[in-house]
Amino acid sequence: MCQKMESSRQSLYHALAYAAVVLFITFFSLACSSTTKRLDVDKDMLADSGELTRQELENAADNLAKKVATHFTAHKPKEGIFVAFLPTKNDTSDQLPVQVFDNRLVDGLLGAKIYTVRVEDRSKALSEIAFAQTGATANGLSAGNMKSPNFFIQADITENIFRSGGDRIVEQTLNFELRSVETQVVVFSDRVVYRKKPRNQQRGLTW
Repeated sequence: MCQKMESSRQSLYHALAYAAVVLFITFFSLACSSTTKRLDVDKDMLADSGELTRQELENAADNLAKKVATHFTAHKPKEGIFVAFLPTKNDTSDQLPVQVFDNRLVDGLLGAKIYTVRVEDRSKALSEIAFAQTGATANGLSAGNMKSPNFFIQADITENIFRSGGDRIVEQTLNFELRSVETQVVVFSDRVVYRKKPRNQQRGLTW
């Protein structure tokens, strides 16, 4: 009788010890999996919901900047090239980082010696020039040196969501236009289309 009780206690002890080890391993694994990890920013990654990523926007900006530079190489105006770049419109259901595209495009154009004019900041510049002309500063600024753009760039990102074969498909299109300020004629246009089947199939469409 005593031997049976002792044997039962030992079995219970071993079972509890085994359970404690399993719990510790499980807890340790979960803790490690939830730890923040630093990832390679140059690695191509896709969003589960299908929206555009920073890398996709930067790649699009690089390609479009090269195409604009090629256009102006063949059609260079005598008065020079000054481009007003209007902020990109996001007409999608996602919070896209359109500033990433804008900044990368300006950087690419600058590398090709195509200068952008921030017309939305002109009022701030005029205020600074007016203050400088009061004589309160050591350097005198003149509004006559400001550049007027002879071209402007307008871009927007649109979205189309549909189902095909039961799968939710997301199409996001980046539309790009370069226009003459004087004539409003579109001198260059392009678009980049992204079509994806998101991993997250529950978002958006309910039909």
